[in-house]
This record gives sequence, C-alpha cells and structure tokens, in this order.
Amino acid sequence: MSMLKHSLKRGLMRSASIVMCTLALTLTPAHAAFVSYSFTGMTDAQNPGDSLPVLGSFQFNKATDGNGGVYNGAVTNFRVTIGTYTSSFSPGINGVTISQGTTLGGGLSGDRWTLVSAATGSELSGTVPYNFDIHLDRNGGGLFTNTALQDPPSFESLTQARWRLFFQDEHGAPFASIGSITSLTAVPLPPAAILFGVGLIALVGLGVGGLRNLRDSQT
Repeated sequence: MSMLKHSLKRGLMRSASIVMCTLALTLTPAHAAFVSYSFTGMTDAQNPGDSLPVLGSFQFNKATDGNGGVYNGAVTNFRVTIGTYTSSFSPGINGVTISQGTTLGGGLSGDRWTLVSAATGSELSGTVPYNFDIHLDRNGGGLFTNTALQDPPSFESLTQARWRLFFQDEHGAPFASIGSITSLTAVPLPPAAILFGVGLIALVGLGVGGLRNLRDSQT
C-alpha cells in the first residue's frame, strides 16, 4: 500500500509540475508581453466622397529590449485593409519608437508614438507594398513621462493620428497611400484563452489538493 501511495504521489507531483510549466509558457507571454490594438480610419482624398474606409490591427511585444526609445523587432503582426485591398505583416525591419520633444513637421514639436513594419500584399497597379507605419502625435508633448516601451496613448490625448502604406514598382520607385486614424482600441485577450488559463489553474489546484490528501492519509 505504501508503494502505491508513493507512486501516486510521484505521479501527481509530475502532473502538477507539467501543468505549472505549461501555465507559465501559455499565460505569461499573452498577459505580460504581447499587446494587440485595432484601428479604423480613412484615406486622404481631395474630395471627401473619394475617401476609402480603413480597418486595421497590430500587435507588438512590450518585453522587447531597446535603447533611447527605439525598440527594434517589437512588432509581431499587423494587418490593414484599405477599401477592398489588404496588406499584412512581413518579416523584416520593424519596431516601435517612443519620442519626446521630437519634430513633428510643419514647425511643430511634441511627443510621438511610432510603429513601423515591413509589409506584404498582392500587386496593385504594377506595385507591391513594402512598408507600413503609424504615427500617434501630441503637439506640445505630454504624452509620455519616459521613453520606456509602452501602450499607444489614449486616442483622446492625440492631436494627430496618421497611417501610411508604402508601395514600390519594379524599379523601386515609391509611392504611398496615406490617411488618418479615427479610432484606436485595445484588443482584449480572447475568452477562450482566459478560460484555458483558468482551467490550467484549476488543474494545478487539484494536483496540489491531491498531494495534500495523500500526505494526510499517511499520517
């Protein structure tokens, strides 16, 4: 009987260890590092009736190391749909930059949150996308207290929010589709992931409870 108890105890300890490792691997990146946002916007057009609607999303890793407000390699995904055309993340040069007191153009200066990523997509009128960026600005500053990698500022605190998608032809000649961002929203962790995490925590609790019961039965 004591051998059986010993075997069960070892099995429960092994199971609890596996669950704890899985919990750490599964939950920590989602909660502590990766952040997702969705946004809407419009293309610039001389005629307001010619503007196209824009829908997009992006994800970055807040645990990325950086220096001086520059966090290369932080972007892990993006997708933008302009009208019916879609471009998405491509492995390559990407990053997030946190700038304080920087030149914004037009004689203005202030704070800026920038996301840049290599882009891919289908051919459009003989050109292909190669780069995407977002600028979130506040003229005069006051967006950040430091240049640590952080979430985008609240949309209400911005004086300007812009996006650009760059294309190039077979000779490398560039042009850009540009426009404004009209909303920016944090994307919560999917309910399925939360439930999965709760289930893992419950399994850990059962394992610990089982070990306690075994220990009590031996005394």
